[in-house]
Amino acid sequence: LGIDAGGTSTRAALAEDGRILGRAKNGSIKVMRVSSAEAETNLRTLLDEVTKSSGVPIAQVASTCVGTAGNTVSTVTGWIWQTLGPMLHGDLVVCGDVEIALDAAFPGEAGVLVMAGTGSNTLGRTSKGEQVTVGGCGPLLADEGSGHWIGLKALRVAIHEMDEHGSSRLLTALAAQWKADTLEQVVEIAHSVPPPDFAALTRTVVAIAAKGDPLAQAVLRSGGRALGEDASLALRKVLALERGAPRRVAFTGSVLENIAMVREAMFAEIEREHPGAQVLPNAVDPIEGALWRARQNLQETP
Repeated sequence: LGIDAGGTSTRAALAEDGRILGRAKNGSIKVMRVSSAEAETNLRTLLDEVTKSSGVPIAQVASTCVGTAGNTVSTVTGWIWQTLGPMLHGDLVVCGDVEIALDAAFPGEAGVLVMAGTGSNTLGRTSKGEQVTVGGCGPLLADEGSGHWIGLKALRVAIHEMDEHGSSRLLTALAAQWKADTLEQVVEIAHSVPPPDFAALTRTVVAIAAKGDPLAQAVLRSGGRALGEDASLALRKVLALERGAPRRVAFTGSVLENIAMVREAMFAEIEREHPGAQVLPNAVDPIEGALWRARQNLQETP
């Protein structure tokens, strides 16, 4: 069983000998994002759905790998062990969602993986398994190029445009999404507790950029360059540990998968810093990496 537990949603797939038998998707089980009660409900529903989809009871699962956002936070991983562990009869492996995505691209091998969805993170690995990280410190400290970053960045530059020119097409669109009629209402919503979902504003930024708004386009390209800089730094760190390591990069996450302007800006920045580096053209599916890890765990268990 492979589980990809992101900040917004959780996906699962059950496989046997590499053949996927069933899939399921439900809400987040990250307890820093939802309550423990909601997380447990989402998890139980997810397991029920993957059982129905595959026709295989969870009791027959021999090995499970969960890749989760926030895996460096003990509250997140501890909850998974305490809650999911007793539901399973087989082995359980818990690691980062970016790790399973890297395994989906380069199973157990050297490479760099850039993840950009609600948040962002970059992981590099040598052929000996040494890992390096860039970013991934959450929305207050990092998450450059993520949906959260794009939404917040767009608001900031749009407000500055309003201050400078007296109007902003981008700000008008963002305010409309929040059903705000004035700048004061935008400010109030932005500072509300709990805070609004800034990542949800990304769809408006993309829509306005598609209509030719230079400010919205600049925000998206800036996010892509930031992700490219993270990937380039991770490559340099890998090469410092292993001279001659393959210079290859993969990506995943809703932002990079769905927003061409961000993705192309990232590609261009990586090429500028590392000419000739191999960048996989399509997003990888982290679930494939979780399933690979679950299989590896079975093979390595005496």
